[in-house]
Parts: sequence; structure tokens; C-alpha cells
Amino acid sequence: MDEKTRFAEYNVTRHIVSESAQMQAVFEYARRVASTKATVLITGETGVGKEVIAQAIHDNSPRRKGPFKEINCGAFSKELIQSELFGHEKGAFTTAIRQHRGIFEQANGGTLFLDEVGEMPFEAQVKLLRVLEDKEFTPVGGEQVIKVDVRLIAATNINLKTAVNEKRFREDLYYRLNLFRIQIPPLRNRRSDIPPLVQNFVAELSEEHNKSVTRVTSEALAYLQNADWPGNVRELRNVIEAAIILTEDEKLGEEVVKLVVENLDTSEETSDMIPTVSDNSNAVVTGYSQTSEETSPTLVENIKDGLWTLIWKGTIPEITAHISLMRYVSEVQQRSKKDIAKHLKISVPTLDKYCGYAKKMLKME
Repeated sequence: MDEKTRFAEYNVTRHIVSESAQMQAVFEYARRVASTKATVLITGETGVGKEVIAQAIHDNSPRRKGPFKEINCGAFSKELIQSELFGHEKGAFTTAIRQHRGIFEQANGGTLFLDEVGEMPFEAQVKLLRVLEDKEFTPVGGEQVIKVDVRLIAATNINLKTAVNEKRFREDLYYRLNLFRIQIPPLRNRRSDIPPLVQNFVAELSEEHNKSVTRVTSEALAYLQNADWPGNVRELRNVIEAAIILTEDEKLGEEVVKLVVENLDTSEETSDMIPTVSDNSNAVVTGYSQTSEETSPTLVENIKDGLWTLIWKGTIPEITAHISLMRYVSEVQQRSKKDIAKHLKISVPTLDKYCGYAKKMLKME
């Protein structure tokens, strides 16, 4: 079996089956770069399958027997990201009760996938660039230099060039990462991929949930093909999974599929019960005039509804932000940013970023 055939068959097992010319081009780019040592930058919207392509590149590379490690760069505060990337020594900071091996060290001899690299705090970008250039680093609070042999694959759903122009991303790191770029198109631009993806998901998820669903009606498939899928392949998979769970038939009909999609859209709509975050630099407040004892239970339930939507469609940083919002709203209705940040053990700028994510996802702006 030649390399190209093996890669194509691997695509099927990784659930990135496709019939579109756009994705065939993506597969060909991935196949060609897999055998090299080149750093790869994968771009595309949330849910298009960036991690799956990264895994496919690793599994078809000379490093396939080595570890494949991944980290979401937007899921950690600037205080923690360097520890996660490079590790720390015992006693390096207050909660460092034991030594921790960072993800770079864990990926030695294999591939490291940096997801949402555009969300990496600026301070960590400096050290990442040094590691890429020198292939060595020093853990937080340590003195020993650790050498590593790691192939880097990065991914982002933002425009890194714009981030560079806005001074949010280092220009030198951008050019270091942007050696070989693979752009994954959104699902709405390759609708011919929807039928094979749907059939693949039906077969996989029906077995997983011990259901007897074997096919999708033509009406349901037409409905799915005409949807916009802002959450891309991930959203499509979630819809099929929920529809399989709900159906009592051996086929998925348009009614159940439409119900799932409309329920997801409805759950994103906000109401007056959703808290608002003021632009006041000294306080974070809700939109209520009642006391916290009167409103907290209902308020938290509505915020939990927002979290359910994020679990279906959101990114890890957005989910993290929303959980943080839930934590402080469940305890206080009005409190200074400084107090809230201290309670959550994060910085005020990090709290601001989390609130920004929550406002964006809950459509509070």
C-alpha cells in the first residue's frame, strides 16, 4: 500500500471523510507535509477539524510512534500557561506543591499540537519563540536547561496577521509558525461533504448509543445540507448525536433533526434574566434590582442554560470563561472586579477577558 492510499484510508477512520475538492486539497497538503519536520499552521473556523488534521499529520509522520500531545493555549491564564507548557519546580509558586513536567517535555520525540495559539498570552509567546529556535527551555522556578526534540503543529481560528498588526501576537513568532499553512474551509463552503459525514456519524453514534438507526431520510438530509453550520463539523456531529438519542425509529427524519437544530438556536437567545457585565472599571454587576437571595437561583439556572449551549458549540476558552461567570454570580450579585478576581484566583485582566468571552457568547453586547 503506497503512502497516499494509506493516508486516504486513515482519513476515513478519523471521521474526516470527504467528497469535496476543497478537503481533498487539504488532505493532499497534509500528506505531503507529514513526512517532513516542518512546523505546520492550521487555520479555520471553530469545529472544522483542525485537531483531526493535526493528528493525521502526526500519525503519518516518522514520529508516529512518539507521543502526540495537545494543549489549548486559550484555556489558561498568563500565570499558568508557562507552567503548562514548560513545567515547574516544586515551590516555584504558592500552589506548586510538587514538580510538574510541561507539555513540551511530555511531547519529546513526538508532536505537540498548540490549539488556539492566537490566544496565547504575550509573555508566553516570547518563551515559545525561544524554544522553537533553540529547542531547549528552563522550567518555571528551575535552573536546569531541558533539551527537546518536538515537531510543532499550531492551530488558530483568528487571523494571526491581524493580531500581529494589533500588537496582540509577536510578528517574529508569526513568521516562525507560518512556515507551512493549511487552511480548512468551513462546512458551509463544502456542502457536498455533509451527506458522507452524516452517514458516518449515524453509523458511529448509533452503535455508541445502542440504537438501531441505520439511515437518514432524504428530507432530513436536504434540511441538513441547507443549514449554515456556524459550528461546522463539530456542530453537525452534535446534532446527529442528539437526534439519534431522541428518535425511536430506525431512520432519522426531518422532524427530529429540525427539532434539535431549532432547540439549539433557541437556547442561545438571551432574556432579561441573563446577567450583564458593566463597563465600569470598578464593579461587575447584574441587571437585577432585586437582592441576591431572591434572584440567584433563577439567575444561575439561566447561566447554566448558556453553558449547555457552549458545551455544544463553544470552544474550551469560552466554556472556561462561562464557568467562571457561573462561579461568581452564584455567590454575589455585585462585587468589585478585584474581589472577584481574587476569589477566582485569577488576575483582573484575565477576568476582563473571561467576561468578554461570556458577553460575546451570551449576546449581551
